[in-house]
Amino acid sequence: MTSEEPIEKIDTERAAARRELEGKSTEELFAATLEGDYENDAAWEAVTVLRLRGTLEVFEAAKRYCESENPAARARGLSVLAQLGAGKPDAERPFVEESVSIAIEHLRDTDEEAIRSAAWALSHLGTGQAVSALIALRSHPDPDVRHAVANCIELRKHPGAAPILIGLMEDSNEVVRDWATFALGSGDVEEGGVWHYDDSPEIRAAFTKRLDDTYEEARREAIWGLAKRRDPLGMKLLLKHLESDDRWSGDEDTAEEILNLEQDSSVAKLCDGLRRLLA
Repeated sequence: MTSEEPIEKIDTERAAARRELEGKSTEELFAATLEGDYENDAAWEAVTVLRLRGTLEVFEAAKRYCESENPAARARGLSVLAQLGAGKPDAERPFVEESVSIAIEHLRDTDEEAIRSAAWALSHLGTGQAVSALIALRSHPDPDVRHAVANCIELRKHPGAAPILIGLMEDSNEVVRDWATFALGSGDVEEGGVWHYDDSPEIRAAFTKRLDDTYEEARREAIWGLAKRRDPLGMKLLLKHLESDDRWSGDEDTAEEILNLEQDSSVAKLCDGLRRLLA
């Protein structure tokens, strides 16, 4: 038996389970979302199939679930609405505005899981109204809600994104700090595939402060954020990691981007390029 066979078996089993779910009716799928606890893999697979199906029937059923007296059903309905029409271009995803309105309404839900699901729905839906609602949640007492704020891709395009993300980089929760640091470090693609990064002394100072974070993922994101802005300290730390046995794939990806080199460039080539920039 080769080492690949168990993985292939798992993939085969997952594909068979997906095909079985795809043959179920919408009502059967929604019932399946309530099986087990919140993290149940089979239940989430049913959520995924409903999202991909993305029909009017699915939307109406999700809306009905959101109105249920059962808090677990409300959370599942919101999770389906979060990515209804998944796999389609954003402009073709159905019932987006309606889903945003439902999610905002459930930010006042009496159930904590439903509130978290509503926040994540807004994070995925990412309309202007959704982003505005998320910004108001940046100091929410639930760290998973704050994580949803930091995770929102569309928030990064908001005029006030930098101070909001800098604030979340100081969060007491390490995952929130990590995602906020990642979000601030990420750029938007402009014409010609050129990456643009927000930059300022305040932004660089925020990254520099995260270099001492107790959470390694946040420290790495801070290094990459500085290096992408050609900050000497960030590039020196990036070079140090590349030269060590402790490098991550993100170290190589960041160096390739800075140096405008193709993927899978040798580490030696990346190190030489960074040394030339630093010189």
